[in-house]
Amino acid sequence: MRFLPTLLGTTLLLSLTITLAQAREVKHTSAHKTASSAVRPAQVKKVVIRKNVRPHRELKRPLQSSLRRGQRATNSRVVNRARELIGVPYRWGGTTVASGFDCSGLLVYLFRTEAGMQLPRTTGEMIDSGSKRVGLGELKPGDAVFFNRNGRGDVSHVGLYIGNNQFIHAPSSGESIRMDSLSEGYWQRSFTTARRFNG
Repeated sequence: MRFLPTLLGTTLLLSLTITLAQAREVKHTSAHKTASSAVRPAQVKKVVIRKNVRPHRELKRPLQSSLRRGQRATNSRVVNRARELIGVPYRWGGTTVASGFDCSGLLVYLFRTEAGMQLPRTTGEMIDSGSKRVGLGELKPGDAVFFNRNGRGDVSHVGLYIGNNQFIHAPSSGESIRMDSLSEGYWQRSFTTARRFNG
C-alpha cells in the first residue's frame, strides 16, 4: 500500500510531462506554419513581378514586325489598284479615273487613295521630297521609278514599280496606262533614279 501513492504520483507526473511536451510541439508546429506561410507570399510576389517584367522586354519586336507588315500591305494595295487602272487613258494634268491620268498624277492618286499619303504633284518635286533613295537592285513593289528622255535631259517621267522588273505608268498623250519592263532598251537607257515613299 505504501507504493500506491508513489505509483499514482509518478503516473500523474508522467502524464503532465507528456501533455506539456505535446503542447510545446503543437506550439512549435503552428509557429513554423505561420513562419512558412509568411515567407510564401514574398516568394509569390517575386514570381509575379518577374512575369510582369518579361513581356515588356519582348514587346519591341512584334511592334516593329507589325509595322513592316502594315507597310507591305499598304504597298500591296497601291500595286493592286495600279493594275486595275491599266487601260485608263492618259491625260495631261489628270489625277482622277474619270478624267484620266498623267504620269505623276497617277502616283499622286494611288498613294492618296490606297496609302493615305499626299505626294508632291510633279516628278521633280517627288525626287526632292526627302523620300528614301533606292538603287535599281533594291527595288520593291510600290517604289517610284523615274526616267528622262533616252538618257538625256531632266527627269520627265515616273512610274510605279510592281516587281519582276516591271512597272505601271501613264506613258504619253494618245496612250493608256500600261505595264512595261525596265529591261526594255528605251526604259533601261532612260532610268534615272527611284524613290520609296512608304517604308
